Amino acid sequence: MDPHDTVTRVCSPGRQLAGFTMLVLLALLAGVVTPSGRSDSGAATRKTTDVTGEPRPNRRALAVTSEGLAVVGAPEWHNAGHKGSGTRVAIVDLGFDGWDVLPDGELPSEVETAAFDSDGVLDSGTDHGTQMAEIIHDVAPEAALVLVTFSDAYMAEMVDWLIATEVDVVSMSLEWTEGPLDGTHFSALEIERAIDAGITWVVAAGNSAKRHHVGTTVDKDDNGWVELNGTSTEFNEFHLSSNSSADLLLTWNDKATDLDLCVFDMEELSDGSPTQVMCAEGPQGNGEPAIEAMTLENNTGASRLYGYSISFFSGIEVVYDTRIWGSSNLQFSNPAASIGVPANMTNVLTVGAITWDTEVLQPYSGWGPNQQGVLKPEVVAPDQISTSQWAGAGNTGTSYAAPHVAGIASLMIGAMPGLTPAQVKQRLRDRASQADAPDHRQGWGIVALGALPSSIVAIRGHWAETSIDWAFTTGVTTACPTGEATEGSTCPELPVTRDEMAQFMWRSKGRPAPTTTAAFEDVVADATYGTAVDWLAEQEITLGCTATNYCPDGTVTRAEMAAFLWRLQDSPEGSAPAGFDDVPEDAFYGDAVDWLLAAGITTGCTTSSYCPQGAVTRAEIFTFLNRLEGLN
Repeated sequence: MDPHDTVTRVCSPGRQLAGFTMLVLLALLAGVVTPSGRSDSGAATRKTTDVTGEPRPNRRALAVTSEGLAVVGAPEWHNAGHKGSGTRVAIVDLGFDGWDVLPDGELPSEVETAAFDSDGVLDSGTDHGTQMAEIIHDVAPEAALVLVTFSDAYMAEMVDWLIATEVDVVSMSLEWTEGPLDGTHFSALEIERAIDAGITWVVAAGNSAKRHHVGTTVDKDDNGWVELNGTSTEFNEFHLSSNSSADLLLTWNDKATDLDLCVFDMEELSDGSPTQVMCAEGPQGNGEPAIEAMTLENNTGASRLYGYSISFFSGIEVVYDTRIWGSSNLQFSNPAASIGVPANMTNVLTVGAITWDTEVLQPYSGWGPNQQGVLKPEVVAPDQISTSQWAGAGNTGTSYAAPHVAGIASLMIGAMPGLTPAQVKQRLRDRASQADAPDHRQGWGIVALGALPSSIVAIRGHWAETSIDWAFTTGVTTACPTGEATEGSTCPELPVTRDEMAQFMWRSKGRPAPTTTAAFEDVVADATYGTAVDWLAEQEITLGCTATNYCPDGTVTRAEMAAFLWRLQDSPEGSAPAGFDDVPEDAFYGDAVDWLLAAGITTGCTTSSYCPQGAVTRAEIFTFLNRLEGLN
């Protein structure tokens, strides 16, 4: 017997479309986060995105620092004096309980607050926002912080204020539990307006990877109910804790089709079939939004097994998207495209979550792409970190990842004023752990501040900016010999001399001490590059320009550079011929060029030429050495 055969439809009379907007917290806060429930718009109750579980007994009241700082590389920037000074970061949240009684040092000595709703009072129904602010202060301790709560009806006013008060970064670990998911949500216009005004808007990816299911409305048995997971199963089961609620959302990709969303009690049977609890059955098919949503409450006094079903009321076959907040994981789930609103907006900076200690992607962290096919998230960052209020083990959720990235954005903007949101996003992508192979699980990878900002303003936007920053950070170079630059030349385009090349390679290897002194007649005893040349000669990386001379002032050619780098890597053998037209078979640098091409260090000056006699610039050698480091 079909499990739905004995079900009597008990949905709301007249198939009324329920106005439904909920904003959830994106921290998995073990049952301690409760929204205030106030809604000045009449259609918006907001929550954060925390993982639900048992109440946590280990509440803290100690000043602590996020364990995530080392993961993202913040200490090096702090030590170099980059702490977010001169920037303003707004934490947009549902509540900031206890923010004014935190241990000393957890927040700046002066904190600005703003509330955009009917009473103008900062919400305090949860300490979620307080924790987000603590993390940002850990990452960017000299950034000015603004604590902001809002209701949907006042969002435009809030954005006006953020722009007018010159906020640089917004951190938003929130998610609306209603659609549409196609980028046309009402919040998209306001957030895009803020980004256009120069605000970097950082958003948590959400925790729906295991609470999200996508399928096609196939009804094989023509009973009016969609078969889920490509089988005869018409229920997607989930558990709901006692005295708790879950929000369910169904969207689909064609307004001409009318679907309904119904929930059944899988434990209370009638004639062997689950009992229908409630339905959302708003009218569609005439241009109405392709959305159904509901809130399910479990007041049974015990954990309960429920299941939802999709009723195919009318229309053509469509692709549907279902997701749930507040419950256990779904029986059937698929993580792809599980990011929600506003994480799915193209121009926000979307952040997934990894464990801070093992750097493994959290199983709940939302995946991309968005419905426009844009790769999401941009990066992932640590969660399970400690705050003054809670120990780290319970602080799970992408909520905790996003403020790390907001703090990083503050450090970048503080060090390089004028960075646009697009430039911040690009810098983060370029410096993340899988920048060369992004995917829809972790985006461009684990976020990293990367190299300290170079002291050369001229490199901003340069094609080799990332590698030049790396060279300055690692000490491969310490200064730009601008006095030697010809008119119209910039430091990155200066040709590299042999004395500079020696120092660059030596420093890239950690400045090892040589045990012998090279007998080059043109390397004076007190030369700044002398130790580097001694080590290179000892390792047989350089043989000199003659038997007795090193020629320190000579310009390094691409042929010499190839030989130097190949020997620096212990002269690896067996690379396939590069096939460059201008590299003779018997050239002393031939094997080196073959290896450089095979290893991805260089691709030649053209597709068919290597240009062995061409001069090597500082930008090029920093790029080559940076790529070389990536092999080790």
